[in-house]
Amino acid sequence: MQRLLTLVFLLCLTLPAGMTLTGCFRNPQAAYCNGEGFGLKLTQVASIDLEPRTTGISLAYGQTQQLATPTAKTCKGATASVSAYIYGTSNNQLLDISPSGNLCAGTWNRRTGGGIPDFTICNYPTPAPTTNGLPYQTATVTATAESVTSNTVQVWVHAQVTSVSLVLEKLNTTSSITGCLSQTQTAQLDSQAYYSLNGTQTLLCAPNSTTVPSCSSAIGNLTYASQNPTVATIDEYGVITAQQPGTTYITASVAGSGSSAGNFSTCPPASINITLNGQTTGTVTQGVTQNLVTTVRDINGNTLTGLALDYQSTNPLNISAGAGGAVTANYAGQSSIYAVCQPTTCNSAPIDVIGLNQTGTPITSNEVKITTPGIASTFIWLASPQSEYFVPVELLTGTLGSTVKLPYFPNSMVMDRDGNTLYFGSTHELMEYSTTTNALIKEDPSVQGVVLAVSPDNQQVLISDPIRKLFYLYKASGGSSTTFSGVGNSAYWTPDAKTLYVVGTDYTNNLAGTPTLFVNNVNTGWTTYPLNQTTPAESLAITVPSVGAFLSGYPTVAHAWCPNLTPSPGYPQGQAYPQAASLSVETDQLAATNDGTHIIGIGLNGGTTPTLTDINVNLFASLVTGACPASENGIIIATPFKQTPLPFQASSITQIVPSPATNLSFITYDAASGAGGAASLPYYQPTANGSLGTIGSVPLVGAATAPVAGVFSLDDTLFFVSTSGDNAVHYIDTTKLQDTKQITPSLVDANGNVVPATLLAVKPRPTT
Repeated sequence: MQRLLTLVFLLCLTLPAGMTLTGCFRNPQAAYCNGEGFGLKLTQVASIDLEPRTTGISLAYGQTQQLATPTAKTCKGATASVSAYIYGTSNNQLLDISPSGNLCAGTWNRRTGGGIPDFTICNYPTPAPTTNGLPYQTATVTATAESVTSNTVQVWVHAQVTSVSLVLEKLNTTSSITGCLSQTQTAQLDSQAYYSLNGTQTLLCAPNSTTVPSCSSAIGNLTYASQNPTVATIDEYGVITAQQPGTTYITASVAGSGSSAGNFSTCPPASINITLNGQTTGTVTQGVTQNLVTTVRDINGNTLTGLALDYQSTNPLNISAGAGGAVTANYAGQSSIYAVCQPTTCNSAPIDVIGLNQTGTPITSNEVKITTPGIASTFIWLASPQSEYFVPVELLTGTLGSTVKLPYFPNSMVMDRDGNTLYFGSTHELMEYSTTTNALIKEDPSVQGVVLAVSPDNQQVLISDPIRKLFYLYKASGGSSTTFSGVGNSAYWTPDAKTLYVVGTDYTNNLAGTPTLFVNNVNTGWTTYPLNQTTPAESLAITVPSVGAFLSGYPTVAHAWCPNLTPSPGYPQGQAYPQAASLSVETDQLAATNDGTHIIGIGLNGGTTPTLTDINVNLFASLVTGACPASENGIIIATPFKQTPLPFQASSITQIVPSPATNLSFITYDAASGAGGAASLPYYQPTANGSLGTIGSVPLVGAATAPVAGVFSLDDTLFFVSTSGDNAVHYIDTTKLQDTKQITPSLVDANGNVVPATLLAVKPRPTT
């Protein structure tokens, strides 16, 4: 037995490596990278990556930066475990590094004494580095572990950069680029950098210079950022890509110093072409949606895509234009559709560089005329500030509805754009009624005053409170409101619901009040513009497409959307809504024609004989050129006009009512004292060639003394005019220009006397 055990023991000693008594075999070669059983093992460090290897690091004198933790890999690419790294620098007098990998552009303190820990104070390099007389040099750093050294990372050490100026270059060249880049085009960002030498800004580096090096040689790679990535994006190598039209600030940073380096522009549209089935006129059947085809080209002739265009309709209740150019025919009628590239959602620019490369300005398309055939029957509501009642009229049968008593006497009545809600203002509360049931929906005593306007998106209602001298912007859905100081006489929202213009009086700094234009923009909030008028404007008009507003009074003035870029007395640079035109004519009421090329004004000039002024406006032409008109002493819109007296006597002009589909406008007024004869309804039709248009009148049937208020049916087939004298509502055929029917709403005042309706609202219904 003893001999057997000895034999087994000897056999164990002589077994080949890897062989066991049970017959199992292990392969030691597999533990090594070369598979030969010797050399670097699979678990050992094979390589070390130190970042940023491609861009390097830029440090100003005395600046510190912690290196990113190196990444160690095995020969198979797996992560290797490292307990500690040893860092090295090629020039420890220029660039020092602590044991933990914290860089110092200079030298770290060591054994300072006084209880100050080592590697906590970074001293400027001594002597100061210099290359060809300029304050910069470079060094490299590495990380080592287990006898493996990483790649080198270049570090630029230089004087503090005090400012940076942007340079745009073609990719892979040093050729500079001026102007804008078309969408998707790319360029290389470069810079000129400056440092302070004895208090003087001195050039440190620049591209294409014979006196200083490039910045990539002197201070390393700058980091660029676009403040508006919608306009342009920038990658880590400074390659900028044009995205959507507009201008954005570009900031550059190096060694912890940030600077607004310059501006970059993606080329704006030069033309926006819209068609319906290849044509600029078309028919859309009621209840059907058709899509416009939109082609946009920039100022280089390249096609633009993805623009956030606003599609605007001159008759949005009947024929609406939605996102992407979807045209929906809700009711019979006519409308003109435009596509507008309008800042800030399209072609945006910072306020101080608006106009740079034609960015920051609105650009509009051609017109597409849409017709929806049929004659839509119409609901009409009639009310009066003298009566506590209103009455609906259902025009399909031609009969009056039931008279509805309001909680309080109304001072105003405005219907929302969808035709669902009537808003009545009063000195006590806001009253809301359903147009479907004519029933009271809501009373809100927290909001008192005159309802001036409802936003085109039906989200907000503007109410002016003359007692408290406040505006209320009332949220239609929730009932909450915000306020702003002032009293308004007239108000209009732009069709995109982004800008609200109000004319009235500002009492903030003057108890007597200052005639003022109030503007509320979704981006800038409320702003005020004092008017050089003795009395506040009573009326304003905007065109579609619109970039500003015309205000009644003397003089009659316009304020443009296009900001003033040229400072002059009274017109500071950057003012968002500067005066754009001034006409030495007096107007009491204004209106814009459907095509946006005429502003019609009528004034009494202190007498009883009205004068009509037809102002030819070139806002549309200005937009088509792709830029705001050039500013010259604040007057930027050419406004030739024609004037003529009108053949009637009036104590006041109450309305100019433009057609939603044609250039026809009717005029309503209060009769002058002692005016005799049968009343008629005046109208005006301007011409396209700039000459004075056609003036006429429609004889009114019965005992009417004056047409006091009116409104078009939204299919443009009828004009409803309320008259004093007979207290009736007359139906005017707009094609034949004839008084075809009369109804009597029988609204009564507190004493039971019949009064004329001066508050009118219409709503179409589907053709039956």
